[in-house]
This record gives sequence, C-alpha cells and structure tokens, in this order.
Amino acid sequence: MQLVITFITVVGGLIFSVAVAVVVEEFIFGQIFRMFFTPPKTSPAVPILARWIAQPIRANQGR
Repeated sequence: MQLVITFITVVGGLIFSVAVAVVVEEFIFGQIFRMFFTPPKTSPAVPILARWIAQPIRANQGR
C-alpha cells in the first residue's frame, strides 16, 4: 500500500511541476496556448486557385 501512495505522490508531483512550468512560460512568452488553440492559417494559394477555376469560360475571345 505504501508503494501505491508513493507512486501517486510522485506522479502528482510531476504533473504539478509541468503545470507550473507551463503557466510560468505563458507569463513570460505567451506562445504555447496560442499555438495549440488557434486555427491554422489558410494558404493564400487556395482562394486564388478556387477563383481561377470558378471563372466562366468565354467563347470566341479571338474575334
């Protein structure tokens, strides 16, 4: 039983340590939460390509 309590204490301490480190890093740099929780930026090539494909075909341009 003492081994289980020791294991839970060690794991809890590690989790608490990582949580404190993340909070301190956020206060200093402020980048982790922004990196994980913002949607990815769309590529500018996708709308241009979509507009290019969606252009109507003009017949008899040479005349």
